Amino acid sequence: MKTVNDIMVKSVLSVKDTDSVHHARMLLKDKGIRHLPVNDSKSGDYMGMLSQRSLLNYLLKTVEKYGMSYLEKRERQTAVSEVMVSDGEIATSDMSLIKAGEYFMSKKTSCLPVVDDNKLIGIVTSVDFVKLSLYFLTNDQA
Repeated sequence: MKTVNDIMVKSVLSVKDTDSVHHARMLLKDKGIRHLPVNDSKSGDYMGMLSQRSLLNYLLKTVEKYGMSYLEKRERQTAVSEVMVSDGEIATSDMSLIKAGEYFMSKKTSCLPVVDDNKLIGIVTSVDFVKLSLYFLTNDQA
């Protein structure tokens, strides 16, 4: 049986819970990624996910409350742990690809952090499933 371990990205950029929102936003922008896993700065355990969506919600609320002129200052003062989603679903490396695919379809989400023993070991995204589909479609024609 094929598992998440077979297609996940294992070299994952992440941030610590104490990093600033500004730092995380710059990473998302500079690296062209949509999700940043958040790890505990002391234990290294996986804590949650900072997505473009959760970041955008935070930024819009901050601008609405404080105005544009205060945005960057507020970003630098706010820890990622205040903005991340901590109750999201996770996958384990031995989760079947069928179960992960069903999760993506039912939840209409685009990312699953892969966590074993509370440690982030990878990430699987809907793009990984598209790549897998293309692989099978192009190899089927050979």
